[in-house]
Amino acid sequence: MMVARTGSLGMGVLASVVVARALPPEGRGTYYMAVSVATAALTLGHLSVEQAQTALWSEKRRRSRLDANSVPLGLCLGGAAALVAIVLCLLFQGRGNIPDIWLLATACAGVPLGMGVLYGTNITVLRDRPQIAGWAMLGSAVAQCLCLVLLGLTGHLTVASVVIAWVLSFAASLAVLIAAGGVTVARPDLRLARTTCVKGLRLHTGSAASYLLLRSDVFLLNALAGPREVGIYTLGVTLAELSRLAVDVFAQVTLPLQFDDEAHDPALVTVRIVRFMLLLGAASAVVTVTVVSALITPVYGHAYAEAGTLVAWLVPGILLLSAGRPVSTYLLRRRSPRVLVLPSLIALVANVALNAALIPLWGAIGCAVASTVAYTALVSFQVVFFTRTSGIGWRQLLPTSAEASRVTTEVKHRWGQLHIGRVS
Repeated sequence: MMVARTGSLGMGVLASVVVARALPPEGRGTYYMAVSVATAALTLGHLSVEQAQTALWSEKRRRSRLDANSVPLGLCLGGAAALVAIVLCLLFQGRGNIPDIWLLATACAGVPLGMGVLYGTNITVLRDRPQIAGWAMLGSAVAQCLCLVLLGLTGHLTVASVVIAWVLSFAASLAVLIAAGGVTVARPDLRLARTTCVKGLRLHTGSAASYLLLRSDVFLLNALAGPREVGIYTLGVTLAELSRLAVDVFAQVTLPLQFDDEAHDPALVTVRIVRFMLLLGAASAVVTVTVVSALITPVYGHAYAEAGTLVAWLVPGILLLSAGRPVSTYLLRRRSPRVLVLPSLIALVANVALNAALIPLWGAIGCAVASTVAYTALVSFQVVFFTRTSGIGWRQLLPTSAEASRVTTEVKHRWGQLHIGRVS
């Protein structure tokens, strides 16, 4: 899983370099806004079905039918969400720096495919097959990167062709999931599909708020500052999210442990996972900020130099949000949907208010500051609910110096073994 994730991110970085070198910040901003509209349709239209799948997975008799439903349900709901997005874009065309409608329609073609990948990947992980999810992710990155490189070499790299490559990456990912047996394509169970959607809708306000928390800054920045600032800011976001590599992989591969009630206490498992993720996150933050600061101008050019400062502001909030994922999973199983919905709504309101206040003053840096503050607020609320539900104090979620020393020693030991093996 780690190898696949690393390869995917490596391909993603290469793709971002190709796009940045071929398109000015304004062009990258236009591409990213088209993709953001499609991503918004995907995220706001998925009805939190993947969370409902997770909640229903405890009922073993339903697992095979949840598996069979995943891809067909994703394609159907994704098609409906894409249609709604295109209609809304037609209504607002010509306002707020919205891209051309044909470019938006092209991007929205990826919504059904992306939703199928979302549901299918979740089922694959729940079936304890993270390696297949990793290969699907890698297949998506390879497809997108190859398309961009070929287009760049032949001189056909435009905003529209970059969007098409983004759509094809979803098709590649879905094909890998199905071909490798991560999900089963079979006759769907319509009754269970309805149950899943209804259960997901109860959680969807929180999911929608969480998405808007992550991406509302881009739409506000586009409206208040224009596509150039969006192009630079979104590159900063892409590079800052590289710091999530180890943290996200660890969260995915330990997900089944949080559902193993017979062998482990889920609350204690959650605590141990969060501690280790915080250690990984701290190390990742230092490495990411240092490397990006040194390489941003030589690799991407002077036009994107400001992105290095944005990474330093974004990384703490992104890593804190990632490390809080096990807490969110625990709350999803143990409490009512409002426990997840309320913190997301509060953080979203804070994010929008801060962006509206800071963008006119500081531009993209204001976006980064607002995002980090809002992410911290969200995780803080989730931790409060976790401590009340589990009876475990919040300090127990923090790694101790002994744990940090033990992990450092183990890493050095493993690295030494690897080095000796290479020499021999």
